[in-house]
Amino acid sequence: MSTDDRSRVRFVAPAAVMGGGFSTKSFRAALETKPDFIACDAGSTDWGPYYLGTATTWAGYRQTRRDLERMVLGALDVGVPLLIGSAGFTGSDAGLTWFRGIVADILAAHGRTARIATIRTEQPKDWVHGKVRSGQTWGLDGRPDLTGADVDRATRIVAMMGPEPYAEALDAGAQIVLAGRSSDAAIYAAVPLMRGIAPGPAWHMGKTVECGYAIEEPIGAGECIVGEVDDEGFTVRPVGGRSRCTVRSVAAQMLYENATPYLLREPPGTLDTSAARYLQLDEQTVRVVGATFTSEPYSVRLEGVEQLGYRSMCLFGVRDPAVVANVADYTAAITDLVHRTARDRYGLDESAYTFGFRRYGYDAVLGDAEPNAATGYAGCYEIGLVAEAVAADQEIAHEIVSGAMPFFMHGVRVPGVANSANGALAYAPSVVNVGPVFNWSVWHAAALDHPMEPFTLEVADSAAVKELVSS
Repeated sequence: MSTDDRSRVRFVAPAAVMGGGFSTKSFRAALETKPDFIACDAGSTDWGPYYLGTATTWAGYRQTRRDLERMVLGALDVGVPLLIGSAGFTGSDAGLTWFRGIVADILAAHGRTARIATIRTEQPKDWVHGKVRSGQTWGLDGRPDLTGADVDRATRIVAMMGPEPYAEALDAGAQIVLAGRSSDAAIYAAVPLMRGIAPGPAWHMGKTVECGYAIEEPIGAGECIVGEVDDEGFTVRPVGGRSRCTVRSVAAQMLYENATPYLLREPPGTLDTSAARYLQLDEQTVRVVGATFTSEPYSVRLEGVEQLGYRSMCLFGVRDPAVVANVADYTAAITDLVHRTARDRYGLDESAYTFGFRRYGYDAVLGDAEPNAATGYAGCYEIGLVAEAVAADQEIAHEIVSGAMPFFMHGVRVPGVANSANGALAYAPSVVNVGPVFNWSVWHAAALDHPMEPFTLEVADSAAVKELVSS
């Protein structure tokens, strides 16, 4: 690490997410601040369960390599570790292996070598079953207890790691740490905690910079965040440009993916920011002090998905005032026709598929919680409709949606509307086969006997990693 001063730890947060891009000019300036480590989050559940189910990633090879190349070479040039959390996006073994291959490609292309750690977080079902049988799992966000049947139906289950596996990897001499599914805050809290920094400031800093330049203004500048953390608090600022951190932009990050701005549950305990104070030190820099951390019995979140089938969809718009005013009746009539047609013409029972609409401009986002439902939609002049079917195979789903299309265009009579040209199709081909569909079937916590219990650490020289990837 760059300094022997153990009373503070400097860091660089280059990007909001791996593959999202960042300013090269800013990154060069960030490296000049003598950081102790560089870190980045590479995954999320925000994009839904599909990526865990398919073990794929939101960002493609090119954009991932573009960002990762600068981080890897920059970290090696200044001699500090690079920590990547949720490498491969979801924590799947396949995603982590894919990501490790990109690192190996980068090092080989530049004639560089490094010690690479991989931390696997995908869980064998036998381990999860054991936790269920021993009563060491419980539901999160109001979910019922996890059952053996839930585990059996899951396509894939991962555990979200805390900071300890990062520490184990660094203690083993890793220069680049590629972690599977990880707490976002733990990526940044790990090194400060290793260095003995108080957990309150360390965790609050980790939560604040987890999305890199998301805490700067204006949004979209893409300038790297640098800062330092000590036993009293932490400071953050962007470098290399004209963007800035403000009290508002920094404090707002506690609400990101969090129901409260004051409490954040992490594997080893709970961060409490209710007494935190945010201070604007200069035009670009904010200092934060006052957060505390309470240790609790160690637990990790389990994330798992179950495949529901395959989806096909069609996007079209309606703007005839009579259709817009009666859109609930319009979509209900189409749905009824779809079910009758599937039964009478295709020989498909309703149990073989699901069909429905997402009505954008009406209730697609909030559904039954939409506050305008009781008062009407005065002023609404067009509605976007997504018709979708989910079935056991793609062909059935496609058949249901394509068979419904004539009813979008004609065949459903609304008072004052002609019996044709009711819908404007957005694309051709109009039916899109989306592929497999998943839901979050496991969203539970599991108690651990020790922080490394469900995680597997592997450390190897990059030459060995390249040989393994190539074989």
